[in-house]
Amino acid sequence: MLSAFFNVPITVKRVYVSPTPEPRHIPTPSNPIVQNRRVHLLTAPLSLRDSDAASWDPARPPQQRVACVATSVVRITSEQAARHFLDERYAIGQVFRILGRVANFQLLEVTVGQGNGAIGNLGKEYLRRKYLLKTEGFECEIQEVFPDREMFSVNNQEWLTTLDDFKDTDFN
Repeated sequence: MLSAFFNVPITVKRVYVSPTPEPRHIPTPSNPIVQNRRVHLLTAPLSLRDSDAASWDPARPPQQRVACVATSVVRITSEQAARHFLDERYAIGQVFRILGRVANFQLLEVTVGQGNGAIGNLGKEYLRRKYLLKTEGFECEIQEVFPDREMFSVNNQEWLTTLDDFKDTDFN
């Protein structure tokens, strides 16, 4: 949905993933595989510039921006979900689609706050939401932090052309 909202491709940058036991056991409800992961969802301006260069002001080209930091706890209790997610490395949303199931969605929490650098951009208002996506054999508790609510303003294209002041504390 971010891709449609910004009209630019979104890429996923993996920050960390907890290791999967080797060899991987067959997950069951009584012996699940649990994985903790964090990713950054990034706007992808280079492909946009190549495909739609005429619509951008060359003095203010689109920048690669961190649109969201997503932290997930994934609990897998079926072999089919484990194969798609762990072995074939499909993204969370794609696993539900490949399984042919609609995820049960439960919103757990929504907060807005002032960014302090550890959460959200320093001095910017952030939006955080926490939710559960669940189907038989595959459950994900996800926290998403949108580090600068300005991205949701009427002029989101201006936000895309502003240099990103996001401090990547995940790599410090």
